[in-house]
Amino acid sequence: MREIISNDYASQLKKLHSTSESFGVGNVTAKHYPLIKTLIQKRNLGSVLDYGCGKGHFLSYAKESLPGLRVEGFDVATEQFSILPGGKFDMTICLDVMEHVEFGALSNVLAEIRDRTDKIFVSSVANYPAGKKLPDGRNAHVTQMPFSSWFSIFSTCFRIDQFIRTAKAEGLFICSKLSTESDWR
Repeated sequence: MREIISNDYASQLKKLHSTSESFGVGNVTAKHYPLIKTLIQKRNLGSVLDYGCGKGHFLSYAKESLPGLRVEGFDVATEQFSILPGGKFDMTICLDVMEHVEFGALSNVLAEIRDRTDKIFVSSVANYPAGKKLPDGRNAHVTQMPFSSWFSIFSTCFRIDQFIRTAKAEGLFICSKLSTESDWR
């Protein structure tokens, strides 16, 4: 099993989720839902994994606005979504997640996402300090890097098809599965 989070950091995130009603509810990311819905409809996708789903805001939105779509969530910091669903999904989304992943765990997290993504990976990234602090005083955005670094990291597992700057220091990556049969020599 890949280590995707340290025990100490998991404890910090769980405390923050349980003490802050506004943390993990889609306040910043809900603006991406219409674009994701359009991608799902245009590409006739049948399943979505929300990796880092927080309190399940996107899951509720998708179940209401896209009936018939298989949508499941996973989040290391919430008991309700603490078990990673098995199998593959047409699309995996990570909205306001990557900046909450410890730098040393990024490759493991992306490998897990890659292994569960059959077609499309969508990730929003915020490159600024979060408004929330962890109980130990650290900023909740534990990994902040320039977009060029995110391009390099995401490219290890996916083909980046589009990058949309959504605010001064926010961006949305729309990626597709890499062909593992390509000959790169």
